[in-house]
Amino acid sequence: MSYCLNPKCPNPTDSANENRRICCQCGSELLLEGRYRVIKQLGGGGFGKTFEIDDQGKCKVLKVLLKNHPKAVTLFKQEAKVLSNLNHPGIPKVDPDGYFTYTPKGSEETLHCLVMEKIEGLNLQDWMKERKKEPISQEQAMEWLKQLAEILDQVHNLQYFHRDIKPQNIMRKPNGQLVLIDFGTAREVSGTYLAKVEQGQNVTGIVSPGYTPPEQMNGKAVPQSDFFALGRTFIYLLTGKPPTAYPENPRTGKLLWRKGAPNISDQLAALIDYLMATFPGNRPQNPQMILQCLAEVDLNQSANNKNNTSESKDTAGSKRQRSKREQINATQSTGFNFSAPKITLPKIPIKYFWVFGTSLLILGGIYTQIDGYVRYGFIPANPILILKSLPSSIFLEDYKRAVGQVYAVVISPNNQTLAVGSFGAIRIWDLKTDAPPRTIAAHSSWVKALAISPDGKVLASGSNDKTIRLWDLKDGNRMRTIEGHTEAVNAIAFSPNGQILASGSDDRTIRLWGSETGSRLLTITGHEGAINTLAFSPDGQTLVSGGTDRLIRFWNLQTGTRKRSISGHEGTITALVYSPDGKTLISASDDGTIRLWNPNTGEQKAVWKANNNPVKSLAITKDGKTLLSGGDNVVVWDLKTGKKLATLWGHSKPINALAVSSNGQIVVSGSEDKTIKIWQMPLK
Repeated sequence: MSYCLNPKCPNPTDSANENRRICCQCGSELLLEGRYRVIKQLGGGGFGKTFEIDDQGKCKVLKVLLKNHPKAVTLFKQEAKVLSNLNHPGIPKVDPDGYFTYTPKGSEETLHCLVMEKIEGLNLQDWMKERKKEPISQEQAMEWLKQLAEILDQVHNLQYFHRDIKPQNIMRKPNGQLVLIDFGTAREVSGTYLAKVEQGQNVTGIVSPGYTPPEQMNGKAVPQSDFFALGRTFIYLLTGKPPTAYPENPRTGKLLWRKGAPNISDQLAALIDYLMATFPGNRPQNPQMILQCLAEVDLNQSANNKNNTSESKDTAGSKRQRSKREQINATQSTGFNFSAPKITLPKIPIKYFWVFGTSLLILGGIYTQIDGYVRYGFIPANPILILKSLPSSIFLEDYKRAVGQVYAVVISPNNQTLAVGSFGAIRIWDLKTDAPPRTIAAHSSWVKALAISPDGKVLASGSNDKTIRLWDLKDGNRMRTIEGHTEAVNAIAFSPNGQILASGSDDRTIRLWGSETGSRLLTITGHEGAINTLAFSPDGQTLVSGGTDRLIRFWNLQTGTRKRSISGHEGTITALVYSPDGKTLISASDDGTIRLWNPNTGEQKAVWKANNNPVKSLAITKDGKTLLSGGDNVVVWDLKTGKKLATLWGHSKPINALAVSSNGQIVVSGSEDKTIKIWQMPLK
């Protein structure tokens, strides 16, 4: 038969229309685009309907948008664009010319049409109902999760994400192949979109109760939002009950579903929890991570009802894992926890990590929240792709309870040691082992600044208690206390040759000290406010300072005289770094900008807008190609072009400290949110 698409046709199913080109009832065209003949209606609701059509002997599906609502039209066209660019057995195939418009005879309303492959089978919700909601096996879950991760890999690689994954939008073919459908809500990860998210603007929200993640309900969906919905989908498949049937931990938001699936392995359950982490930065950051995790899952590991009774305590570690990392996991507060089936973390070469940021740390970090990264032994081979396409953080560690607010982080020149400063204490991690950190009772108040000597032997700390202290980095013993400032010490820095230690204070002075003797060499005055940051030029001839007076001042180290002052920032200067070649000085400010200067002339070379909030910290890679800035998130910049390479999400409060390993592969960030996060950057 031929079905007439005209919504006002008095008899669209008139049998007399069979094999006709024009409807005998209303005069509308029946052979669409000269090739598609509508056979029958399959379904409909809301703004559209679906029909079975004949395309020159091939059975296909036609989706028709019946109302020209601007937003509906935009989403409809977007679905056509996304599907026409994808080619995977798990995605309905759409030809490049599959989208077209159709105007019935005598109508002013244009119908938007999309022709796609017809998928035989049921969606997973109907399929589960057919089997009386009997849960699938863990083997089936593994296979289907693998299929869906591969499908999402295709979608995300094209810079799109789905935004509405749920059982109704997944079809099961008779051969068991899953197909992800309904791309009408898919979103492109464009620069404009990311800018809106960064600036806190809401974007169009799509909500499916029980499946939609928190950030998407707030209008700030990111690609990792798909993984949350994917995890919730597998709750339904593995338990036979929708996610809304299970309570959430009131503290962490973690879904307490394990009792509904008592016979699945701890590792598979942990992977599902990993997908559903409340914060997108705690989830896998790309589909390849999910596939790698799946490859490491041991289904023979004891089921969670036997060896894991800690769901109510919001952890998911197995006995074997806890025996290996009891101290590390005891500090975890992210609400999810992976068991470690094969990998021994201490053996992971430091070369696989890149440290970013102000509160980098914790190997408790590298080791802990590795909760999906290192615990499964997965180090992305090309993480820059992740960073470019995913605005959410690939954060590895949360050491909240142990660290407190973080104001300083530093990595040793040999990349083996991480030091973090918080209230009264310095914690030192050996990045080569899984040993718990050493804690130094360093000061009587906040540790605001840390620096390690160029030879890697001495750790210097500055505090609100007005003192500077030098420590033997190897054994943690105090070497000496330096006194002289009359207010809090906010900044310290070693000269390139390690012979001078410079300090800046709320007392508006800069003081130079002999690093071996602790004797005062010079006192420099000239700022009209507190000094927050210091940087030595690579040749060691100049010291640069910045602070609350919004000025950047250059000082001659031999005489303590001022060489020049430059201005431009409209807020407090918070951070200064030199490029390794000494040709560029970079400054950050509470005014939300990063500025690049010619240090020889004071000329401003560029102004970069990092975000709408203050920029608190800077770090630069040793090769001088990449700059990192910390504010409410970490931004990765191409120093040559000024292009934002990535935005790393993960902290909930300002990022006061950033550190980058000398090999440019690890970044550490420290924040007032009491966490330190470790970020992996691409191998060169």
